[in-house]
Amino acid sequence: MGATYGTVSIKGPTREALADWLRSKSIDAFVTAEQNGWTTFSDQYSDGLDPRWIKPLLQRLTLDLSCIGIAITVYDEEQLGLWIAKHGTVQSRYNSCPGMEMADPGDEDMRPRLEGASALLATLGAPGATDDLLQILGMDGAKDYIAPLDLHEELATYLGLPEESVGLSHRYILEDQISRSEGLIRTVDN
Repeated sequence: MGATYGTVSIKGPTREALADWLRSKSIDAFVTAEQNGWTTFSDQYSDGLDPRWIKPLLQRLTLDLSCIGIAITVYDEEQLGLWIAKHGTVQSRYNSCPGMEMADPGDEDMRPRLEGASALLATLGAPGATDDLLQILGMDGAKDYIAPLDLHEELATYLGLPEESVGLSHRYILEDQISRSEGLIRTVDN
């Protein structure tokens, strides 16, 4: 099985405000240093890729901290999911390969699917960059398949997310499969 993880990145609040919020909710997470206004964390439940956890977490977080948030999940290095929220409302959702969730997918089911493209761009403050972002997401038809780790790296570069956000996994850190960077803080004591 390939890399499987989930991260949430927020823009606006300080790293300390994010860590305090996570602590107040008793969420065990590793938080990156801020980069370009973004701070990323991976918690034990987002790593489980459960949208019943991720979507409400993203909504609650962006409402409480009055910010923009992006949740990114990678499943088995084959599928990338993306949710964008602002001030408590999910604005857009993306799935790089929705057919993976189906018993008998057709060709069209294997193409990336984006809900709310204009809301995605408006939320990120990049309405003039439609072509760039849609090309990265493979929505222009130029790419048939996008390796999720490569896609996450392209998104992180394009959006200015912390470099550590790509591949950041609560589970992998605990299992010492990736080295713990000096820049990461943990929201709960061991």
